[in-house]
Amino acid sequence: AQSATTVSGDTEFTLYGYLKLDMAYDSAVTSHGNFAMWVQPHAEGDSPSTQNITARQTRLGLLARREQVTAQIEFDFYGAGAENKHHLQMRKAYVDLPVGPVSLRAGQDSDVMSPLVPATINYTVCWGVGNIGYRRPQLRLYQQGDNIAWALALARNISPDLNGDTITDGVDSRLPLLQGRLAYTLSPKGRKLTVGGSGHYGSMQSDGASEDRYTTWSVNGEASLSLTPKVKVLGEAYVGSNLATYFGSILNQDSIDGLASRGGWANLQYRATDLLTLSVGGSADSVDEDDLVGAGARSANRALFGNAQYEIGPGVKAGVELSYWSTRYPNAPVGTEIEPNDLRFQLSIQGNL
Repeated sequence: AQSATTVSGDTEFTLYGYLKLDMAYDSAVTSHGNFAMWVQPHAEGDSPSTQNITARQTRLGLLARREQVTAQIEFDFYGAGAENKHHLQMRKAYVDLPVGPVSLRAGQDSDVMSPLVPATINYTVCWGVGNIGYRRPQLRLYQQGDNIAWALALARNISPDLNGDTITDGVDSRLPLLQGRLAYTLSPKGRKLTVGGSGHYGSMQSDGASEDRYTTWSVNGEASLSLTPKVKVLGEAYVGSNLATYFGSILNQDSIDGLASRGGWANLQYRATDLLTLSVGGSADSVDEDDLVGAGARSANRALFGNAQYEIGPGVKAGVELSYWSTRYPNAPVGTEIEPNDLRFQLSIQGNL
């Protein structure tokens, strides 16, 4: 929801966002506590339960428009800091303008590839468990037509520093990432269907390693179908290599020799009434075990979720979500669960601006 718009000179400003409280109980320790991306390893037969309360997903943003030029800046509170003194985290900051028949976007925005997200109460929308794509600085050209949409972007090559020379390997390569997407929308029997394909490619430099150069890449498919005005089905699938900074490969660290992974997710959304929305889905991610090294390496990650959100007051909704998580550690030490699991129960209250 958005607040009332104000005008200063010839520029129109719109403040938007929401304030959100999350309370979660987990039957085992998860990756981050406030949100879940995988289950942490634990001793066999000893699964410590946890409870977390946070307001860090609270989000604030500002839209600006002057004639055909728009700009957006957006923050949440998942930056560093103590649990009751959170720092801002910049999510988006870009300017967008028409350039002839296409549009140009410059700044930080979501990745071009794999643009869909499932409707979860959990903050990370199945990242690390089949849904890839994050946000990074980029220069994007795109066009949105009645049926066809396409986009191309040069983006910051965010990567680890595998050779330890204090220069991240993407920066050392002196090359940006290339991202692209093509999607087509049709309306069979009045049902809106969008199908698309996307991908990315990047090269990293790691002098002194077994190979000086290594790559990151992905090929992605997406589909979204509105069956009725109240029912929507959507999902994505991907295959690629070295995808930790895109929240693929279960966030295992990139490898000079490549870290092959594949995954996907599906989500059914239903607006039962004007006040009640329901969402169920599942997601999975897997990594080639031959590429993994170390006791903490994760080879498979799965999640099932279901949630309901109900508007309890003007612009205020309460939500409940139940999810099941399972993560495989093929190199787990003796006495450690190879595939720990977690049952997560999450409550939320969100007030939109």
